[in-house]
Amino acid sequence: MPVADARAVQPHLVAVEADAEADADLLDRIAAWCDRYSPIVVKDPPHGLFIDLTGCSHLFGGDGAVLADLDRRLRQQGFISRSAIAPTPGAAWALSRAGRARLADEETLDSLLAPLPVSALRLEDSALTLMKRLGLETIGQIMTGPRKPFTARAGKHAMMRLDQAFGRSREALTPHRPPPEQFALRRLVEPILSMQAVMTVAESLIGELCARLRQEGKGARIFRLHLFGVDNRTRTVELGLSRAENDAGIVHRLLGERLGMTPQALDAEFGFDALRLDAHEILPVILRPIDLAPVSLRDSEAEARLVDRLAIRLGDASIGRPSVRLVHAPERANRWTKLPVAANAPPLAQDGVVRRPLTLFRNAQPVTAISPMPDGPPRRFTWRRISHDVVRAEGPERIAPNWLRAPDARTRDYYRVEDKDGRRFWLYSEGPRDGMTPQWYLHGIFP
Repeated sequence: MPVADARAVQPHLVAVEADAEADADLLDRIAAWCDRYSPIVVKDPPHGLFIDLTGCSHLFGGDGAVLADLDRRLRQQGFISRSAIAPTPGAAWALSRAGRARLADEETLDSLLAPLPVSALRLEDSALTLMKRLGLETIGQIMTGPRKPFTARAGKHAMMRLDQAFGRSREALTPHRPPPEQFALRRLVEPILSMQAVMTVAESLIGELCARLRQEGKGARIFRLHLFGVDNRTRTVELGLSRAENDAGIVHRLLGERLGMTPQALDAEFGFDALRLDAHEILPVILRPIDLAPVSLRDSEAEARLVDRLAIRLGDASIGRPSVRLVHAPERANRWTKLPVAANAPPLAQDGVVRRPLTLFRNAQPVTAISPMPDGPPRRFTWRRISHDVVRAEGPERIAPNWLRAPDARTRDYYRVEDKDGRRFWLYSEGPRDGMTPQWYLHGIFP
């Protein structure tokens, strides 16, 4: 109604002119605050939010506890909110705006949505007007009806909204910020204030996150620590690294230095009641061979004494060390040298490039490979019934057979290849240089 009429009814009415830009900015701040419940928060303008609680609600004690905590905190900030949790975004939208029940699962979804008005399906105005003209007022009247007549009259958009609400088709939602590939969340019983307490909780999060990254053979270049304050504000501290890292000790030390440089991040009057650590730009970690005891740091006398004691107890023939011979055949390059050892093993490469895999099979394993040219690298190969698409290849490195030792051996063309998942293999083909059909083998795996 007009403001003049409203003030005639309520003389003390407070009227404020709408500010759409300020409302949008406030919705952004509320969305950032809701990150305490899940890293995937989606804005639904002009005054709604979707929060994906998949895998997160158990950290707060269940779905009911999440709703109670969300309502309590928003009420303390002066907001009136309606919220619901359902298996689909469309169902949660409908229940929060038109339903009495606030929790729905797969079994109760149909019965809870059926009595709701059709306006709860987020229909277009034209489709909603048509529903009212046809006398269709509730979702239950159209949820089990024939699909073709409904689509012909109401349109594909109305049918899509109906299917999205019941989970028959997926609904794509765009988070207000890119969700992390990996994260660790810790909700605290009592708020913490000191830097020492924050670093203690952060150390636990770093250990959990880095353990997962190491298990997958990956590391992260960016770590973001979110500190959720009791004052309903979120502080974020970002740690950027020059290369992907999964060492918990290194990340913990660098994050501590970053927190020490940004003391304003801990400017919380009442402390923090939750912390979350996100990992971004996750990349494979390529392990390179290193000398655990460089020559300059070795104690030659202590090594000699140890070898002498072992030789006395076990016998000279039982003591040896691995060495690398400068031969072309890979399967003959590694051997055990018995005592006494006259010289150290030659280096694998003078330029630091690892051209031989650390994992070398005793017998090369046959694979099925597809190559565009008989003497070119493979585009795809199948090993142990798993197909690998090759995105990078280097070679060939041709190794001719030793006709004195193996007169019937064929020439090998070795390739270092990498698949789309970052795994690297050492393959070779036999035969194309000898005028025969090439046969492919897998001889080793790079780290």
